[in-house]
Amino acid sequence: MVSHPNLFKALSGPAMILSIFPLIWHIKTRNLPAICLVSWLFASNLMNFTNAFIWSADKNIYALWDGKIFCDVEVKIIIAAGVGKICGLAAISRNLAGVMKEDRAVVKTRGEKRRERVQDLVICFGLPVWTVCVHYFVQPDRYWLLGVQGCTPSIDNSWPSIVLEFIWPPIAALAAVYYSAIVFIRLRRHRREFDQILTNSSSQSSTKSRFYRLYAYTIILVVVLLPVNLYILAMNLKVQRQPYSWSRVHGDEWKWIFRIPYIGEANFDRWIDVGAGILLFLFFGLGNDAMGMYREWLILVPGVQKAWERAMRGRKEKRRVKNQNQNWSETSDTQSGSFGNGNVNGTSTVRSAQSGSSEGSVALKMEAMHCTTTTSTASSSSRRGGGGSGGLGELEDEDIDEQLYAYV
Repeated sequence: MVSHPNLFKALSGPAMILSIFPLIWHIKTRNLPAICLVSWLFASNLMNFTNAFIWSADKNIYALWDGKIFCDVEVKIIIAAGVGKICGLAAISRNLAGVMKEDRAVVKTRGEKRRERVQDLVICFGLPVWTVCVHYFVQPDRYWLLGVQGCTPSIDNSWPSIVLEFIWPPIAALAAVYYSAIVFIRLRRHRREFDQILTNSSSQSSTKSRFYRLYAYTIILVVVLLPVNLYILAMNLKVQRQPYSWSRVHGDEWKWIFRIPYIGEANFDRWIDVGAGILLFLFFGLGNDAMGMYREWLILVPGVQKAWERAMRGRKEKRRVKNQNQNWSETSDTQSGSFGNGNVNGTSTVRSAQSGSSEGSVALKMEAMHCTTTTSTASSSSRRGGGGSGGLGELEDEDIDEQLYAYV
């Protein structure tokens, strides 16, 4: 059976790598809120993966590297990512709600685009920068080192910690829920005009597939992160708070590094990052747009372009032959049905044609024979020197009857 630390390593690494492909795709589409969200997920899983190897569970954490400078930077990134992921979800939901807005302008001016870009930047990075800056005021020691998890930020248990740190993730999650609800309402209201709305939109989610994937992924993460952050806030509110003191927070212990051995499992918030990274690839790394991007990459590899072109030509040729065979089969079935219904009529027609041909031949023969008989009679008459017309008529009729009888 795979141990918990090994499973965490095995999944956090692929979650980090798989996040790269959706990140590149969103960079190409210039979707700033999605870029923000994916960047935070990539950074979180990168830290999870590296920390699990550096401070492994099967080693004595007191004898391992203390992580100076490295952890000083990482704990700030962890604090920023905690609220930054939720802010990214809120910005995505807000943009999707804007796409479905009734009075949305079809063509945006350069100033409107710049204003929207600034708003996205403020929503995505405003609270993360704030929480990083104010963390210094409630940072009682340098950081903690936990087995497997590695660098972990420390926060003082005084009341300013609630206002400065713990309250903002739930607020951002509630904002994401609000905008997601607006999207749902507008989708139901304008479901018949949905295609036309997306066509007139200049948003990065201007296709139905992109829109639904972004919306579904946002809903899933919001449903998970909102209860989690409300739970964290509630647990911190239950803790007995000390009066805030600057001298106590930044006293002699401020530069200390606390090491805590592996206690059997990683915190559940680290597992959320792993699951979100894998789910991200399933939503955005396997679509038609992503597949087209992968094909573009493969073509750049020497020799792959020619092989790809040959494969495409072979595929088109097989498709052409298949269509021709199908059309020929349909035509043959139609003709065979027509021939089967008209078999008797066709035979009668052929026989009639043969009969008419025989009659025509007899008529031509009779005419030719008549001409011959007339000529010979005229010659006989001239040799006889004239004669009764009645005798000549009888001879002609007898000769003709004999020849006709012999022919028939």
